[in-house]
Amino acid sequence: MARAKKEDVFYTMLKDFAALITETAEEYTNIIHDFPDSMSRIPQMKVYETTCDERVKAIMEKLYDSFITPFDREDISDLALAMDDVTDAMYGVTMRLDLFNLQDRRIEAEQIADLTLTAVREMQEMIGHLPNYQKDEVVMEKAINVGNIEDQGDTVYQTALRRLFHEDEGLGGKYAVTWLRIFDRMEYCLDACDDVSKIVREVVMKSC
Repeated sequence: MARAKKEDVFYTMLKDFAALITETAEEYTNIIHDFPDSMSRIPQMKVYETTCDERVKAIMEKLYDSFITPFDREDISDLALAMDDVTDAMYGVTMRLDLFNLQDRRIEAEQIADLTLTAVREMQEMIGHLPNYQKDEVVMEKAINVGNIEDQGDTVYQTALRRLFHEDEGLGGKYAVTWLRIFDRMEYCLDACDDVSKIVREVVMKSC
């Protein structure tokens, strides 16, 4: 009986990295939903952010030592860095919640966090199918899904700002600007997910 072909180490590293980002996104979403009662859990996001940095470093070191890679080494580097940006963005949101000393939450923040978690899960499945990207249609399907989720996030973001600056005028300008900065960073989380999907789409297109 023929032995199954061993998976390339870069695919394994990227899959493990994607799983860690999903775990991070789950904690991120829980913190947003439970805020401000979840303030004590925010330091855990720094742990995730540091661990993701270590994963990127390991991938880069492996790239440096490898003569053969499953696809273009620059694309692998760009993909790893883009994936790390997702975690950095989530950490940035939670850090600002703490620094700005907010004591409430807004429904749109929960909605954008939920969309981010959905996008990250789609991203993980996309990375999971990446070893067969030349034949597996799921890779492109998931990459497109992430882009669609980012579009949904834009709609929620616009609604959040409209309500913040038009419907809740009595809350004060400082409050509005503070939440604006939070929403900007939350939108960037979704943009970062879409950046990952764009790199994967380019990898697939190069193989056509």
